[in-house]
Amino acid sequence: MHIKIHRLLQSTRGKLVFVLSFVLMIFIVISVINRIANSHNMGHFDCHADGYFSQQGESSLTVNKSDLWLTLDIDHHDAKLTYRLESSNSTEIAQLVGKVKRVDMGSFTYYLILTILPVRWQDNSRLHPYLRNEFGILPPQSIDGISVSQQVQVIDLDHTLTSATLKFLPSNNIWACQLISANTSD
Repeated sequence: MHIKIHRLLQSTRGKLVFVLSFVLMIFIVISVINRIANSHNMGHFDCHADGYFSQQGESSLTVNKSDLWLTLDIDHHDAKLTYRLESSNSTEIAQLVGKVKRVDMGSFTYYLILTILPVRWQDNSRLHPYLRNEFGILPPQSIDGISVSQQVQVIDLDHTLTSATLKFLPSNNIWACQLISANTSD
């Protein structure tokens, strides 16, 4: 039996079978890793806008980045983004919910499709124009109920897995975040 296997491996057909088997095993391993990554419960990010803050439109934004907070929850294929703007006299909150369309493990980027939940906006809202800028929504289009595509790239994750730097595209904003495990985020 040992001699037959040895002869098979030395023949052209045997080498071909060996190479194809090796490629198949690598493909299976990569597929399993990708499937685990795509269904992985990433957790809960509490973020503060103390990184790069981009302005895309012509109108000036009246948002002080020290007053702006973001929470990102990724639970398997579900995603929820919550923006919170705090000021001395009020707090504004806007939520977006949706799905993780795909994950690119090479660039560690989550591709999200989100819908902006309806909000009763204040007349002097500062969060409303910020979100218009963030998602490139031009007036007179309402932002309530609109679907947006959002890419979230993890550009830095510390070795203890407790803090991260996230880049949001297409706005190009960078947020400093605390990563809280999914089991303790509730």
